[in-house]
Amino acid sequence: MRRLVAALVLGALSGARLAAAQADTPDSTPPSDSTAQLLQQAHELYERVDIERALPLLQRVVSPDWPFSVTRAQRVDAYTYLAASLVLVGAADSAARYFRAALEHDPFTDLDPRRFTPGQLAVFRTARRLTFAVGARPVTALRLDPRTERATFTVVTTHVATLRVEVRSTDASVGRVLFKGESDGLREFSWNGLVADDRLAPPGRYALLVAGRSRLEERSDSTRVYFDVRHERPALEDTLPDLRPSQLRPGHYPPSAATGDLLKGLGVAAGAVLISGALADGRLGPRSAALPATVAATATVAGVIAFVWRRHHPTDPGNNAANAHRRQERRTANEAIQRRNAERIAQTILLIAPASGVGP
Repeated sequence: MRRLVAALVLGALSGARLAAAQADTPDSTPPSDSTAQLLQQAHELYERVDIERALPLLQRVVSPDWPFSVTRAQRVDAYTYLAASLVLVGAADSAARYFRAALEHDPFTDLDPRRFTPGQLAVFRTARRLTFAVGARPVTALRLDPRTERATFTVVTTHVATLRVEVRSTDASVGRVLFKGESDGLREFSWNGLVADDRLAPPGRYALLVAGRSRLEERSDSTRVYFDVRHERPALEDTLPDLRPSQLRPGHYPPSAATGDLLKGLGVAAGAVLISGALADGRLGPRSAALPATVAATATVAGVIAFVWRRHHPTDPGNNAANAHRRQERRTANEAIQRRNAERIAQTILLIAPASGVGP
């Protein structure tokens, strides 16, 4: 039996080398979608349990000499079916290596117990214990209402590990830890769109950061998935600016104002004196000079009184009351605007979309 198994494996490897050599000749060049076609052919042979013919095809896909593009999903598929085929021919150690390669390329790799044998599942479980990797599925586009909905992130570890899952902006200014503890296998974590201080996540680029450390061996692994966040909400109102001094009545007079009042009174008095000199005419009689003198005296007294009053009363209560009323009206208007803005902010919808790269 062992000789038969060895012969099958050697035959598969020889067939792979022969097929690769044939692939280099012009007559056997496959079409551009040959990777998908070859995998499809290998699947059909595998399903018919024609393992001897399926093995060389799968070996061709994972060979460094394969001249055509292979996506990660196709490579994982080839590794998985190559390992499953090797289990069937009794090469469990080689099968475990290919299962491990599949897990390293995609930690979400798993076997459906309805399609694979108990022996294949056992070798796969061994490979998972020997391989440590963490993975996170790409973020899907989502319109999220933080009041009632949650975004879901899917994360996996190949075996039991200490895990930390965090959402953080790419500039590291805001973030939130979603999970910190022990995890094994596939897990889903929800996010309500809030950052650490319970504020709504501001618009920008974010990363889902996943870091794990194996509980079975001294190994760590991490991964990250990027996504963008935008806000959708009604337009906000601008608050009214503070009143400028030119929009207010003078409420406080400087010391120079009292001096100015005095000078005004003295100026009027001086003018009256000058007028009295110009009007001096004996024919008009003594009463012609009495009126300017009275005006000068009255202006002087008024100026002195205004000077003394202003020095002892530098503020204007009436103007100050009017200014306070206008300021209160402005505060009341701004408070109403802020309330309306808060109501609109509370209606904010988060638009989440997948992103590539490392952020801005």
